This record gives sequence, C-alpha cells and structure tokens, in this order.
Amino acid sequence: MPNNGKGLAVAGLVLGIISVVFLWVPFVNTVALICGIIGIVCSAKGRAINTRYREPSGLATAGLVLSIIGTALSGIGFLSCTMCSLCVGLSGGFANNVSVVMI
Repeated sequence: MPNNGKGLAVAGLVLGIISVVFLWVPFVNTVALICGIIGIVCSAKGRAINTRYREPSGLATAGLVLSIIGTALSGIGFLSCTMCSLCVGLSGGFANNVSVVMI
C-alpha cells in the first residue's frame, strides 16, 4: 500500500488552522509563524504525493492556502509588534535621559 500523503495533508491543514487562529494573539503570533511554515512544508509534500498517485488533493490545497495566509499575516504581526515594542522602549529611555539632562 503506497503512502498516499493524506496524513501530511491533514497535518498541513491543522497547522494552517492553528496559524490563522493564533496570528491574532499578540506575542503568541511567533507560534503561528512557526506552525505556518511547517504547515506549508507538510501541505506541499502531501499535495505532491497525492498528485503522484492521482488522488484528490483538496485537503493539502486548503492546508497550503491557510498556512500561507497564516504565515504572511503572522509575519506582519510579528514585525509590527516588534517595532512597536522597540519604539516604546526607545522613547521611554530617551525621555528619562532628557529629564536627567534638564535637572
């Protein structure tokens, strides 16, 4: 019995769903980014195996689409959270230095 790639397709779909759900949670979107990347790999491998054996690849395609969307949006969220934290941290440090200079 050949490996039909259904397990990889289901794993990619589940990881894609996890990445889309967790991308909305600040500071947890790093997990979504990692799940999305692994989901892309699993879905692509599952789709390739399904195509090779001429079996339906709907689950793999859905997992691939969800993983790509989750990865892209969580990457944007990660960068924006990082930049916001960096700006807040730098502005707080700069304000303390200015107040010390003024005294």
